[in-house]
Amino acid sequence: MSQLHKYFILLIPVWLLLVLGLFAMHWWRHKRNGVVFPQVSPDHIRFHEAGASGCSHKTTFTRFGGAGGCLQVTVTDDEVWVRTGFPFNVLAWQVDLEHRILRASIVSVQPGDSGRLLLDYRDKQGQPHRLSLLLRRPDEFLRVLGMRTQTV
Repeated sequence: MSQLHKYFILLIPVWLLLVLGLFAMHWWRHKRNGVVFPQVSPDHIRFHEAGASGCSHKTTFTRFGGAGGCLQVTVTDDEVWVRTGFPFNVLAWQVDLEHRILRASIVSVQPGDSGRLLLDYRDKQGQPHRLSLLLRRPDEFLRVLGMRTQTV
């Protein structure tokens, strides 16, 4: 039994190194390929909410792999940003949760189930996308986007 305990103790640093290595690999990939969110003056921010929840409807995996309470949703003069903060931003590309959406490309924002908003938009290539967002202030989000205000 003591022999097993000795090898188990050796596995802990190996697992830690493996986890740190995988995290470093994902961080490097995020820095190289991730969406860049520029610094914006507070005068140009129309809405910001941290601690939102949501998911992408791109695939079944992204629907189940959403973010709970760690999304940042920002509306600027020209764009809607959906992103996560560190350390979750390192894995955000895997669940399709980093977006810079031109406000002009938003097709609709509709109420969904359980108080969620369904944000439909088209990317630069014209492909349709849908995000599901659970916000604490959905009416303000809709008002800032110029959509009809409704309690969800």
